[in-house]
Amino acid sequence: MKDLIDFLVIARRETYAIPKGTPVGDGTEQMVFDAGPWRYRDRYAGQNPYGGHEIVWRDGAVIWMKNYMAEVLSDLRPMAEVYDFQREVLGQPDPEHLMRGPARYEKGDYAYRNSVEGDLGRFSGEETIAWQSTPIYRMIFHGGLVGL
Repeated sequence: MKDLIDFLVIARRETYAIPKGTPVGDGTEQMVFDAGPWRYRDRYAGQNPYGGHEIVWRDGAVIWMKNYMAEVLSDLRPMAEVYDFQREVLGQPDPEHLMRGPARYEKGDYAYRNSVEGDLGRFSGEETIAWQSTPIYRMIFHGGLVGL
């Protein structure tokens, strides 16, 4: 599990900072990161709402997955600004909270919260962003270890 945690910290830092994924040709985009025996892919579709999944392979075998659905709930802030804030948060992965982002993060009028039940092996949760205390974004997600 420690190896998976170490890899996810690096993979998230390397991919969440990217403003746009690479088109796959089937209506989805993806971000991919490889390091030695490890491979990470985040594939998603849509803009608002949007959904996708993350997969981690080790030595060619899938060992971990996460599925998610999200949407911007309000037009109080431009969607691009909301996603810029989200990328900033997610570009600073917390090894203790890798199911999505850190439990809390605040900057200016923005507040990020990540509530998770379970651990990296099996989890479900909700990520929210508020602007001046008004909810403007929500994601639900679940996942865990697979194929072991």
